[in-house]
Amino acid sequence: MKEIIYNKAQQKLLASVKAKVKQLFTETPVPAHGFDHISRVAAWARQIARGAKAKKPFLCELVGWLHDIGRVREEILSGSNHEHHELSYQMLRGWFKNDRQFDLLIRAEKIELLYAVRYHWNHAARKYDTAWILRDADKLDGFGIAGVKRAREAFKGDEEAFNQNFRYQYSNYLQLETKCAILLVKRYKLLKPLESAYFQYLRSKIEPIKL
Repeated sequence: MKEIIYNKAQQKLLASVKAKVKQLFTETPVPAHGFDHISRVAAWARQIARGAKAKKPFLCELVGWLHDIGRVREEILSGSNHEHHELSYQMLRGWFKNDRQFDLLIRAEKIELLYAVRYHWNHAARKYDTAWILRDADKLDGFGIAGVKRAREAFKGDEEAFNQNFRYQYSNYLQLETKCAILLVKRYKLLKPLESAYFQYLRSKIEPIKL
């Protein structure tokens, strides 16, 4: 499979965005949705974009770095009814207006990125391939060893939520939108750690039957 090559300006923007996002999450850590999660999503997005022959692979990877920036505000505004994807959308609009590094992008590219960020939860949002590639990349980080670790971190002390998360992840697998993402799940055996942790949890709930 042919490797994706970015020009120097694109490489510079990616490096700058990565540093900006890292600083954001260093200042305000977010359990299970921190910089490590974002890094993996960006890496998955790059792989899927290559395998799916995306129209704009650079935007696919870039949006991976940007998709969850609103998690920081969600953490600060804990208890509010603001959803992280909407907060991410609003933050990114602000970055586009105030941060000159994004001048590399044309208006249409900014619109595409905003669309993918705002609707990375919505399977009906299919205007751009960046949107469904991001959704698949985000789902992949819910699988594997990383996914189990994130679930333990996110639902520590809440067994019911921990249990429901496994069901949610299996549903996510069935909703993967690209053949490439499905192949990646199989290639890296990403469901096995989920199955192991899930059945460990289920076995812990089995008690002796008494007559």
